[in-house]
Amino acid sequence: MGDDAAKQQGEAAEREDRDVLHRDPAYFQYYSQFQHQQNMLQDYVRTSAYFEAITLNGPAAFKDRLVMDVGSGSGILSFFAVKAGAKHVYAVEASSMAAKMRAILAAAKHNGAASRNAYLADRITAVNAKIEEPRLVAELPRVDAIVSEPIGVLLVHERMIESFIYARDKFLRPGGAMLPSSGTIHLAPLSDAELWNETITKARFWQQHA
Repeated sequence: MGDDAAKQQGEAAEREDRDVLHRDPAYFQYYSQFQHQQNMLQDYVRTSAYFEAITLNGPAAFKDRLVMDVGSGSGILSFFAVKAGAKHVYAVEASSMAAKMRAILAAAKHNGAASRNAYLADRITAVNAKIEEPRLVAELPRVDAIVSEPIGVLLVHERMIESFIYARDKFLRPGGAMLPSSGTIHLAPLSDAELWNETITKARFWQQHA
């Protein structure tokens, strides 16, 4: 490859990085707020289900293995993975929560054995980026397991599953584990007269004649 072609390829990759990084700023600003992270952490059913899934699968999928946490947020799944014995976790988070996570990890390291989270020291790397940024393919290693919380309304809302699958294709070693690895959507018909009236009233507002 000639110098000019290599330069053009490098510039194109940089443009792609910038485009990905600055896409959907409102979405990532939302998840950078402690209030919204707290709401998720206090969802006992959700958080405890992930804790049990990660720790119970620790010997088979996490013990002494490299792990990636996609859309790590506050880092709770990364912490669970380390507790389950992960050798190292790469926590990829696009919002500024990544900086807050680094502060937690720094406190664990600097306070040494006196830290309540000493087990986290040097075991997690917080990566402030979207998983789709092309540069990460060269910067991060292939991992043995990928964890994420990609589940939105009707499973696919927020389109986190796309990022989860992208991470699988780019970073997961052959035979590696994904958690979650499947999902089921349940639908049931219902009748709600109050909700129907509220919705139809809003729709008919725009059907009024001048």
